[in-house]
Amino acid sequence: MKSLFALLVCTILAGCGTQVPLRGQAREDYLKSIKTYGEYWDKPGMTKESWRQDWVACGGMSDGGYVSGPRLNGETADFAASRRTARQLDACMTKKGYSFIGKRFQGHSRFFTQRNV
Repeated sequence: MKSLFALLVCTILAGCGTQVPLRGQAREDYLKSIKTYGEYWDKPGMTKESWRQDWVACGGMSDGGYVSGPRLNGETADFAASRRTARQLDACMTKKGYSFIGKRFQGHSRFFTQRNV
């Protein structure tokens, strides 16, 4: 019984502490590097305000995020509504002349960026 308990404790502890916490300036730099989905859209000559207006006009939130609606009848995938909303935003921003500067996987770009993979 003691050996089972010791094995359990070692297993739990082996998983703990594998992530090195960031402190001070390194933490601040990391937090500043995180972008919202909308901030991965770029257009030559854009300003922060013009980007925000276009993003909101396409259905995004003013902070660069977005809210997906409920699942449609028959949708079973966990993130179906989110993917649908992201595709609509993609189409709208592309139509306005923007390019997505993150990394895409399987034709869907939401949060699958170079930094977040």
